[in-house]
Amino acid sequence: MKTKVYCPDIECESCIKVLTKVLEKLPGIEHFEFKHNAVEVTSDGQVKPSEIVSAIQQKGYRASLDELHKMTLTERFRDFRKNPQKYAVERLMLRNTVLTLLALFALNLFAYFTFLKSVPDFLAKYAWWILYIDVSVVSIGAAIWHIKSYKTNVTSMVGMMIGMTFGMQTGMMLGTIIAATNGLFVGGIAGMVLAVGVGFYNGRCCGIMGIMEGMMAGVMGGVMGSMIGAMFRVDNILWFMPAFTIINVFIMWGLSYMLFEEVVEHNTTTRKHPVDFSTFFFACLLASIALNALIIYGPRTGIAAVG
Repeated sequence: MKTKVYCPDIECESCIKVLTKVLEKLPGIEHFEFKHNAVEVTSDGQVKPSEIVSAIQQKGYRASLDELHKMTLTERFRDFRKNPQKYAVERLMLRNTVLTLLALFALNLFAYFTFLKSVPDFLAKYAWWILYIDVSVVSIGAAIWHIKSYKTNVTSMVGMMIGMTFGMQTGMMLGTIIAATNGLFVGGIAGMVLAVGVGFYNGRCCGIMGIMEGMMAGVMGGVMGSMIGAMFRVDNILWFMPAFTIINVFIMWGLSYMLFEEVVEHNTTTRKHPVDFSTFFFACLLASIALNALIIYGPRTGIAAVG
């Protein structure tokens, strides 16, 4: 019996080696051949086609007996509106993001009127940066929440993309803010360490390749972000930051979009396990408090030290 399994995630020799081991373990497989975006399997009938698909999916690869269709953005938006159950986790992520941002903004106002108001020139020096920290923290946190809300394996290609995106964007977003308020040295150290940590934590999803990619991107993003903050500090940085922040936020949301499309949508072995709201909120709150304390009370170097 011949079975053609569509598998668009076959990218390299490493993928072929992984899937070869999977197919060799299945009973009754007589022959298989890898084609472009598919694998043709010949068996004696002991194993069902659906079992072949499931075995491939368990390794994190998309697989189907029918050719997979990738939706356009318009089709995806329409599907998102028509099938709320399909996107239950994503809808919950949007809700958690909005609620957390509103709560952080409210807590910041409370903190200002209770004890931060006495800080000289607080609004002029820190108001915008606190806003950008909250937006950055919640955006990064929401993407982490999304990944942790699905229990599945991912391919090395997807895992490396996850590690790289988290490492790079964490460093770029936070390193820029801290360098603008505390100087190049503090921004570089803080941005790099935070980004390497976040890249490592999320890159683990595919093993050492994802870890290395996440850490390398963290080093690059942290240093580059701090350079951006230090350089633009003397040249209209408050005009630069809105576009910079919006683009970075879209990149983080794009990562979640990619995760759903590449890992979740056509993988029947993926299990939904949403992280509870309180865990997400308090993680964002603690990160926000720590980073805000750093930019307000932390050490300053270079230009930031002299005003």
